[in-house]
Amino acid sequence: CHHVTGECSCPPGWTGHDCTHPCSSGRWGRGCANSCACDGGDGGCDPATGTCSCQPGFTGQHCQ
Repeated sequence: CHHVTGECSCPPGWTGHDCTHPCSSGRWGRGCANSCACDGGDGGCDPATGTCSCQPGFTGQHCQ
């Protein structure tokens, strides 16, 4: 936590005053500031790394 404001510095994939809330669907990274770049299959992405989670029948870095 910040020594003056008390605000928590959340690890990637987490948000909220006390870092107890995971990023919402479609968001990832520090402060959940990034959007998932996954195409077909709508499998979403890892909230910490942004790695796409492809649905069956879809492959590739962005499930294209």
